[in-house]
Amino acid sequence: MIGYHLPVNAIGEERDTRPHLVKNDLLFVDFDGTISLIDTGIAVIDALDLDEAWELEHQWRRGEIDSMQCLAGQWGMVDLPPRAVYRMIDSLELDDEFSVLAEAAIEIGAGLVVVSDGLDFYVDRMLGRLGWQTCDGDEVINRPRQCIPRFANHAQVTDSGIRISFPHRNRACDQCGNCKRSHLERLREHFSRVIYIGDGHSDLCASRHADLVFAKAALAADFDAAGDAYTPFETLSDVNAVLLAPYRAQ
Repeated sequence: MIGYHLPVNAIGEERDTRPHLVKNDLLFVDFDGTISLIDTGIAVIDALDLDEAWELEHQWRRGEIDSMQCLAGQWGMVDLPPRAVYRMIDSLELDDEFSVLAEAAIEIGAGLVVVSDGLDFYVDRMLGRLGWQTCDGDEVINRPRQCIPRFANHAQVTDSGIRISFPHRNRACDQCGNCKRSHLERLREHFSRVIYIGDGHSDLCASRHADLVFAKAALAADFDAAGDAYTPFETLSDVNAVLLAPYRAQ
């Protein structure tokens, strides 16, 4: 059932389903497969032909291991010097329409935060290619104009490997390294409503607590299976065509 609204969200609250971005909205934007055109971790393990890393991916998707075990295991297999890691990251494509959305949010007076269950070193580096500095995700409360607030798992790229830590895990659940739902529930009191944009398995939980959802790939399939409503998209150009429509008509 595809549409623009649901009568209530997953926690029983009525949704504000206006399809356009307005002041005091909060945009929750996934990174891998949403801002980056393909999942960064998957791109790396495919480029290196790491079949064992794919087995970890399947185990995570089946719920047999958590995302922390999956990420630590997969990136632990990446045996490259830092320069080669960065060169691989720099080859991955991004959706330029993200900057259009971010700039519009600033001008409209909405908040935007990037939420990733991936790693901060590549999120920061790749957003930097689009001309954006990043800052702590909680800065979104202040509607910063000079940086993109973001939450991600922490990683250090060293000569001896990639070291990962999980500062945003939720020990009450412990399924994801970066609990997007915890961020959403904590931040929503500072905004009028939450608009979620995502594509993957790490978006399944948090997106159910948003007012308006844009989904594709695994996230869209999950909404379809549940009979829940969402707005489909392929690229951020599709998202912007809906959210920014009244501003483009002026």
